[in-house]
Amino acid sequence: MLDFGFPELLVIIALAVLVVGPEEIPKLMLGLGRLMRRLSYVRYAFTQQFDDFMKEHDLDDIRKSVNFEARDFDEAGEDEAYLSAPVEEEEPKAGE
Repeated sequence: MLDFGFPELLVIIALAVLVVGPEEIPKLMLGLGRLMRRLSYVRYAFTQQFDDFMKEHDLDDIRKSVNFEARDFDEAGEDEAYLSAPVEEEEPKAGE
């Protein structure tokens, strides 16, 4: 999504120096750092709240019961049972 290469980064830095000015860049970078730290904390708090909710309501059992990979499932045995089941033939319809 945000795939910046070195040339793009140089263009952004050059534009920042021209638009903002060299005196204001440290303040701008400090503000951006604080913003990124806050966003990171909000993301952490949200995931922690979600995990606490799952533990509080014992929903881990539901999540594990839906996870088909965690269950012991004999796919070959189920295929064999399906293939060995008797096949019901359909009766021809009137007019055929």
